[in-house]
Amino acid sequence: MCAALERLLRGMALDVRTFGEAEELRATVEQELPNCLVLGLGPEQRLGLDVLERVRATGEHVSVVFVSDRSEVALSVRAMKDGAVDVLQRPVDLSALLAAVVSGLAVDAEFREVRERVVEATDRLRALTPRERQVCSLVASGKANKRIAAELGTSEKTVKVHRGRVMHKLGASSVVELVRLLEQVGLHRA
Repeated sequence: MCAALERLLRGMALDVRTFGEAEELRATVEQELPNCLVLGLGPEQRLGLDVLERVRATGEHVSVVFVSDRSEVALSVRAMKDGAVDVLQRPVDLSALLAAVVSGLAVDAEFREVRERVVEATDRLRALTPRERQVCSLVASGKANKRIAAELGTSEKTVKVHRGRVMHKLGASSVVELVRLLEQVGLHRA
C-alpha cells in the first residue's frame, strides 16, 4: 500500500518520502518544509495518533491524513479531534486522497508562515526600550498621546517621539498594524 501511494503522489509532482521508523519520520517533520503525512489508522497502527499527540503537546503543527482499513469510528473521531486533515477508508478514492494531501500541505504552509511572522514580530519587540514598550502598549490600547503623557508623567512631544520610534522599529504604518503585530505574539487582545 505504501509503495502504491508513493507512486501515485509522485505522479502528481509531489515530493514523497517513505519511512520505516518513527525517528526518521519525526526528524523530517521538524524540517522547515511544508509536510503532510499519510499514515495508517487502526488498532495496531498507533504511530499516527502518537505523532499527533506529541506534536500537539509541544504547540507545533503537523498535517496528517489517515488511511483506515475499515471503519474505525472511535479512532477516526479521535484523529479528527486531534487535528487530522482527513480520515479516508480503504480502498482509497485517489482524488479524495490527493485533495486531502494538498489541503494538508496548504494548512502546514500557512502554520509555518504564521509561526515565522510571530518569531519576526517577537524579535522586533525585543528591540524596543522599556519606555518604548510602555508607549507601545498604551498606543495599542487606544489611548491618545496626551493621555499617555499624563500616565507616564512626561510631555506629549516625548510621547510622539517614542511612538514614532515604536512604529519605525516594528515596521507598522498604523495603529491597526501595531495591534495586529501585538496580537500575533499574544501581547494584545482585540
